Amino acid sequence: MYFINGERILFYSDKLKFIDGEYVAGEPLTSIWDDILSNNLHNEGGVEFPKGKKPEALIKRCFDLATKPGDIVLDSFAGSGTTGAVAHKMGRRWIMIELGEHCHTHVVPRLQNVIDGEDQGGISKAMNWQGGGGFRYYSLAPSLLQQDSYGQWVINKEYNAEMLAQALCKLEGFTYAPSDQHYWMHGSSTESDFIYVTTQTLNAEQLQALSDEVGEGRSLLVCCGAFRGAAERFPNLTLKKIPKMVLQKCEWGHDDYSLKVENLPKAPTHPSPLPAGEGVEKSKGDKNANPAQAGLFAGDEQ
Repeated sequence: MYFINGERILFYSDKLKFIDGEYVAGEPLTSIWDDILSNNLHNEGGVEFPKGKKPEALIKRCFDLATKPGDIVLDSFAGSGTTGAVAHKMGRRWIMIELGEHCHTHVVPRLQNVIDGEDQGGISKAMNWQGGGGFRYYSLAPSLLQQDSYGQWVINKEYNAEMLAQALCKLEGFTYAPSDQHYWMHGSSTESDFIYVTTQTLNAEQLQALSDEVGEGRSLLVCCGAFRGAAERFPNLTLKKIPKMVLQKCEWGHDDYSLKVENLPKAPTHPSPLPAGEGVEKSKGDKNANPAQAGLFAGDEQ
C-alpha cells in the first residue's frame, strides 16, 4: 500500500475489468444500466428500424444474465431481428415471430448476413464472430376454415386441394406423401394406415369401391365433405366430415386459454404422524434408509 500525506493511493488499473474485448472500469451491476451507449445504433444489423431497434450489447447482457450456450431464446415480436442476431452470435438457439413484412425486409436479410459473417457490427467483435449456422423460415398458413355469408363454417377458398390435404395430414397426425399409383393415398401414419382428403360428397358406391381398393390388412381415414351410407359397412374405412372434424379439434371464442386447475384430483390425505417412539417396518427395498434423515423439504431447507 502507498500513502502520501496520510492518504492512500489507489491505482486505477485495479478497477479495470476485461469485458467484451476491452478494459473498462468495473462496478457492481445494478438494475440501472447507463453504460450501454446507442452510438452508431442505426447501422447495427444493416437494417433501419427507427425508434425500435435495441443495442446488441443490451440484449447480450440480458442473455449473459439469464441464459447459457445452447439455450432456446423466444422473441414473439422480432422487430428488426436483434434478438436472433445476438442469440446466434452467442451460441444460443432462437425462435422469432413477426407479423407483417418485417420478416422479409428486416429479419431474414439481417440473419442471413450474420450467418454469412458479413455482419461485423454490434457484438460481433466481442464474440469474434466469423459466421456460420443457419435457420428455417416458416410462413403461417391462412385459417383453414372461414364462415360464409350464412354463418356456416366452410373451407377457406385460399386452400387448393394440395394445401387442404397437407393441412389435414398435419391435423390428423399423418405424413403427407401422395402416391403416384393410388389417388386415395395422400399420406400415411404407418405402412398400412393411410389418409384420403376430398371435398366431394361420397355415396355408398364410391365408399364401397374405396373399401375394395384398400383391401384387407390396410386402413384408410377418409376426410370428405359428406358421405351417404352406413360407416359400419366398411370396416377398413374411417369416415370424417370436413369441416366438422376440424372444428372438433379447435377451441373458439375463449378469452383465456390458461390451464384450469380447480378440477384436478386432490392430493391423497396422509395419515397423522405416529406417536413418539413408534415406527414402521422398513420395506425390503429400504435396507439403507436412515430413519433419522430429514425429508427433502423438512425444516428450513429450501
